[in-house]
Amino acid sequence: MYKIHLVFVLLLFLLITDCKKEDRVVVDFWHVMGGPLGRRLDEMISDFNRLHPQGRVRSVHMGSYDVLAQKLMGAISSNSPPVLAQMYESWTDQFWEAGDLLPVEEFIRDEIGFDLEDFYPVFIEDNTYDSVLVTLPFNKSVPVFYYNIELLRKHDVDSFPQDWSEFKEVCHRVRKSGVWPTSWPIDVWYFSTMLYQQGGILYDEATSEPRFNSREGIQVIEYLVSLVRDSLFYLSPGFQRQDEFLSGNVAMIPASVVSWAFMKGKGAFEMGVAAFPQGPKEAIVIAGTNIGMFKKSSAAQRKLAWEFIKWFLDPENQIRWTEASYYLPTRRRATETEAFKKFVVENPQYEKIVAQLEFAQTEPKVKEWFTGRIYLNEAMEEAMRLGRTPQQALDDAATRLLVELR
Repeated sequence: MYKIHLVFVLLLFLLITDCKKEDRVVVDFWHVMGGPLGRRLDEMISDFNRLHPQGRVRSVHMGSYDVLAQKLMGAISSNSPPVLAQMYESWTDQFWEAGDLLPVEEFIRDEIGFDLEDFYPVFIEDNTYDSVLVTLPFNKSVPVFYYNIELLRKHDVDSFPQDWSEFKEVCHRVRKSGVWPTSWPIDVWYFSTMLYQQGGILYDEATSEPRFNSREGIQVIEYLVSLVRDSLFYLSPGFQRQDEFLSGNVAMIPASVVSWAFMKGKGAFEMGVAAFPQGPKEAIVIAGTNIGMFKKSSAAQRKLAWEFIKWFLDPENQIRWTEASYYLPTRRRATETEAFKKFVVENPQYEKIVAQLEFAQTEPKVKEWFTGRIYLNEAMEEAMRLGRTPQQALDDAATRLLVELR
């Protein structure tokens, strides 16, 4: 009888324990962070979960942004989205317009000590739709240049070019040595930065009309075409340019600041990192995703999800994220921490790159820009590879976008 009673008590205990586990709030977070970035994110999520035993955030890796977009569209259609997800601005615009998102502004209204003034203004602008703060920054970056310090010194170049005229001059010097001066992919991000530096814009959201085919846009493409024509620049797809750079075959390459984490210490030479050269105006374009919350969630899930967003954006945690990923801190207070000060000593120029956030800009946030970006990318390809004039290529891309919009 005693044994039967003991078994009964044990079964009852296990049942109660399982029920308690079932009662725990679970917040699924869909993201694409892999490799060392994914490991740091998972480590941070585990730390958050230890601090919040009433529930847990579950890290769900989606492999790529294309897969994430497809999965989110499918989940929304079946009324089963995650609670949290990374999302690009054009996706957010679509989700927000459809009424699928719960704006973070609803939580911030009642939050004491969550200072929006501490965020760099570009990140508030980037996450605001219809005058409502809908999402918050998650993994944000800017383009930078990586360069072979030793190679440039051989050509009497002691510091990285400050403007695009100097950049071309340095390219001509380096070319004499038989090494490729620079290698780029076709990338709207770099074009956008150079366009804003010339005083142009990509898209007029007020009139829903493209503006990348302006005089300023044509000047940018003409400059890039001249580098190709003079054999100063060769086009390379994907990450090929990074391999060529690390092998010593290319002197200078543009890439995301995040590439610093992957290339540091990999080359057989001293690597420099510099902010993008500037034009008549100071400008740099941010990239990366934001974190958003879906309405299809319970009150308990929303509460835990907001606690996670708030915790992740805490200045100390922002630097933990930066240390592993080189993604930019989103708040000024993060740059005042001892951890950040140590990080910039170990990574010269990073502080200068972060300082660009004071004049940073965004690409258009509207859902129409998803298509516009594709057409602009194709126009760049036509001008830089296929010999079409910059004006023809950009005008055709603008016309195609207008036809689709109307």
